[in-house]
Amino acid sequence: MSDPAPLPDPELQAEQAHLQLAHDSLAAMRQRAERLLQDLIGAGSPDLDYVAALSRRVSLLAESPRPLLFGRIDEKEGPRWHIGRRHVEDARSDPVVIDWRAPVAVPFYRASTKDALGLARRRQIMVDRHSVVSVADDLFDGTDGDAGATRLRGGDALLAELERARTGEMLDIVATIQAEQDEIIRAPLDQLLTVQGGPGTGKTAVGLHRAAFLLYNHPALSRDGVLVLGPSRAFLRYIAQVLPSLGEEAVVQTTIADIAPKAKVRVEEPMEVRRIKGDARMGELLRRALDGRRRPLDDDVSLRVRFARATLSAERVNELVASIAARPAPYKSGRLALKSRLVSEARRAFRSSARLGADETWFENELTSTEEFGSLLDTLWPTVSPASLVRELLSSRAQLERFAGGLFSERERQLLLRARDTRVSSTAWSTDDLALLDEAAFLTGGRTRTYGHVVVDEAQDLTPMQFRMIARRAPSGSITVLGDLAQATGPWTYSDWAEVRVHLPEAGRPHHDELTLGYRAPGRVLDYASRLLPVAAPGVGPTSSIRPGRTEPSVLAVADDEVVAAALAEARTLAAGHALVAVIAPEELLPALARMARSDDDIGMLERDAMARPITIVPAPAAKGLEFDAVVVVEPAAIAGEDRRGLRLLYVAMTRPIQHLSVVHARPLPAPLVG
Repeated sequence: MSDPAPLPDPELQAEQAHLQLAHDSLAAMRQRAERLLQDLIGAGSPDLDYVAALSRRVSLLAESPRPLLFGRIDEKEGPRWHIGRRHVEDARSDPVVIDWRAPVAVPFYRASTKDALGLARRRQIMVDRHSVVSVADDLFDGTDGDAGATRLRGGDALLAELERARTGEMLDIVATIQAEQDEIIRAPLDQLLTVQGGPGTGKTAVGLHRAAFLLYNHPALSRDGVLVLGPSRAFLRYIAQVLPSLGEEAVVQTTIADIAPKAKVRVEEPMEVRRIKGDARMGELLRRALDGRRRPLDDDVSLRVRFARATLSAERVNELVASIAARPAPYKSGRLALKSRLVSEARRAFRSSARLGADETWFENELTSTEEFGSLLDTLWPTVSPASLVRELLSSRAQLERFAGGLFSERERQLLLRARDTRVSSTAWSTDDLALLDEAAFLTGGRTRTYGHVVVDEAQDLTPMQFRMIARRAPSGSITVLGDLAQATGPWTYSDWAEVRVHLPEAGRPHHDELTLGYRAPGRVLDYASRLLPVAAPGVGPTSSIRPGRTEPSVLAVADDEVVAAALAEARTLAAGHALVAVIAPEELLPALARMARSDDDIGMLERDAMARPITIVPAPAAKGLEFDAVVVVEPAAIAGEDRRGLRLLYVAMTRPIQHLSVVHARPLPAPLVG
């Protein structure tokens, strides 16, 4: 790459020189790591773990298209630090760039006129790859000033980032993190942190940068792992490059459905049924059903080994079962413990009959292989698979009557009941059954993959049973839960985040925070969409945007048979001036949209093509968490339906654009949008 042209301003020249030093130093760091790796491999029989660590370091030291540095802080009485996306040092090991996650970088994000945090100057450095484009300084002179004057840090850089055309992939915001975001990102590891934030407040970015921050400051997390849960696979594709761009790879990014036991989801159930299956009471119902598999002995039992017989009393055997069942252990462990205790009890019974010789090593194998012993164990404590436990419970009126008493009403039991499939493998599972299968797997086996920290995005749509899934994977309680109660469109809705925390581990120190400024959607879009909130989510206030936006939302009324064509025509018009356009539509219009767009290479479907084409057709339920330069919302009344949940879904769809919103409709608009 050729050197950038000389800059006339001495300050720009100085920053350009430091940027060049940073790139040269990074290249030298990589060369040193490569030489060490080559020497290690050349020495023969190297430590494979050390080789792997060095190989990863070489990879992490590679150049990135994102700016290497983006800021500088000058302490009033002390050194000057350049802040960037990774640590860079020179040949003497002196820092050239400080990692944004280091404690010394905190004032860059949080200093204000009210509290300068020891700074004399904060400089935002706008960089385009190897070139310094501009600099902007905040000078702290020690006066109180306006406490809100620096609430938006690095405004020019922030606005430039927000105005940048979308690419179909989310990028990191490390250069433009704001103070309220930084406080959440740097919160202690041991917190159970819930974060409320409206559209465009940066919830997703904050969650991902928090994961990167925690991995940097707590090296043990690389071993324990960090789990990031998103609402859909399309969403995961959208955020996939953020953490790698920050140099972090010890993260599993997946959906709540994908951490559950493998099962084919083949049916979609009514919302009323989904709500019952998502209720935390289902955990107790499954526990009762599993306990109900055990049956006491009514009569004494006779066992035979070789040519000898002995009798075990029903009373004594039932006492053994009760003592083991009283312990807080997984079902499978209890069966193994009972098997061992029965063998010991049988050994004593055979000894009392003087029918065992001095050598008893053969006894256990021969006893446990007999049909009588196997039948006894299966009666007392039968084997149960998670799938059979759930399937047989939900398809048995008798079991539901027996185990759901005092938990569920008769109507709820009737809604839970379904026809039994001929085989477990052919069971038509629903999305909400996955949480039941996960609960059953834990009750029976007691083991699940755990993580040092879990980040949950779009959490407002999860059910209590799904939060129980998360709790099992983060027993330490170190969890970051992000969402917007106004965007809840699932079977469960929460009026307060405290209702969520009751389903998560008590080990984590509870803390709640809010993101109050909208950075993504412009004010004109948010103002229009927020008309829905008094009806859709009465307890949630509107989000304030930091910028008004360039255009007012467009509302186009058309005839019934023109909706699809008009929506695609509007999208093509917008695509002429915007890099990434979405057509967000109700499920009923998706087939017609897909047919009409089939011959146009510029139009793709979200699930098939991700967001790789200029125009993407997006089902309204899948729009959550995504962002586009411009959005066409098709037939709002069909998206909204007849209840608050639908209005919240419409609110989500309308708050996806960075620049412009268009609405195309034939049916009357929902009442809050009229006037």
